[in-house]
Amino acid sequence: MSKKVVMLGALLVMSLLAIPLVGCAKPLTLGVYEPQDGATFTASPVEVRGYVSDPKATVWVNDYEVVLTKYPKTAVFTTTIDLSEGENTIKVTAARGKPDKWKDVIERTVIVTYSVEKPLAIELSSPEDKAELTESPVTVSGKVSNPTAKVNINEVEAEVTEDGTFSATVELIEGENAIEIVATVEGKEPVAQTITVTYKPSQ
Repeated sequence: MSKKVVMLGALLVMSLLAIPLVGCAKPLTLGVYEPQDGATFTASPVEVRGYVSDPKATVWVNDYEVVLTKYPKTAVFTTTIDLSEGENTIKVTAARGKPDKWKDVIERTVIVTYSVEKPLAIELSSPEDKAELTESPVTVSGKVSNPTAKVNINEVEAEVTEDGTFSATVELIEGENAIEIVATVEGKEPVAQTITVTYKPSQ
């Protein structure tokens, strides 16, 4: 092999090494650890945690820039956001570059539900307390704030519908009758309400 060929080969290698490595940056990746998509919460605010593959990137959560904890090859972020009752969309965005010149923009969306836990309560609609009745049995009806609650009326289980409405029939004895309504949900203190009615059979 001639010296010219060797020299040309060496120059070619050097030229290739001198060419800037354009387009070799690793693709930007973004991940969200918490919260999980589809999760339901009964308390607010919630914590949003995740990572971005480039520690020089910028990250926003619902359009607010978050602080990154940077490592040599990655960065993590943690922030909290307030939820509104019902469905909430959490948008996490990452990008490289500078304002007005953002590039490699990627986005992750997580949808969660915030269900405000209401205190267990009973709302009795019929009969009224201290009512005087002339017929037996009587239908006791009302509504419970949690439709998953179990409702007992004088120790007889009432039927509870999907909206929390309940009803049951109660046999009365002549004179004064106490009617006790008790609502229970697993893991919570039961709630009770007692009314008194007077039964006077019609002659």
